[in-house]
Amino acid sequence: ISIEYFAINTTGTSTDFGDLSTGSRGEPAMASSSIRLCFGGGSSSNIIDYIHFASKGNAADFGDRTNSVAYAAGLSSDTRGIYGGGAGSVDVIDYITIASVGDASDFGDLSAGRNYMGACSSTTRGVFGGGYAGGNINIIEYITIGSTGDATDFGDLSAARRTLGGGSSSVRGLFGGGTTGSTTNAIDYITIASTGDYTDFGDLTV
Repeated sequence: ISIEYFAINTTGTSTDFGDLSTGSRGEPAMASSSIRLCFGGGSSSNIIDYIHFASKGNAADFGDRTNSVAYAAGLSSDTRGIYGGGAGSVDVIDYITIASVGDASDFGDLSAGRNYMGACSSTTRGVFGGGYAGGNINIIEYITIGSTGDATDFGDLSAARRTLGGGSSSVRGLFGGGTTGSTTNAIDYITIASTGDYTDFGDLTV
């Protein structure tokens, strides 16, 4: 239930920020603007709640997701938050307007249901990578955040894997770590504005 924070430009231990608006729930998906962070779903919950980065305190109710799942992936532009996939091999993608409050709306579908994906985004495009649906997946696919519609094939990761991390600048997306059957230290990268298979970036420290 707790939320902790740290200053990104320093090093040190995290500090208490506040609490989620409801009881403990595992694996919510997160989407944010530069001002507001929205926690979506988690542990069979459809709740979305939010905080403002600039002020500490408990999260407030935002609205509800279109489904109640954990293990979804979240990504965002500075305007819109996107949640995709989830437990039970859900293929649903839904979206919110971060600056407002209200329930999520249907965006479209992934090419197939899956959970434990990594995600990254630029200001215009969101990318989902990997995941699990009866087996590990190496698929990368993308959406245009400002529109609605089904995800489109982007390329492939270096290996089929789940529980990987995603991160990005406005130009390049990275997918690191995860489980291929055993844990991996691989980091792959893509150029978000293009399409194509991964390029090797390097390795995690472990």
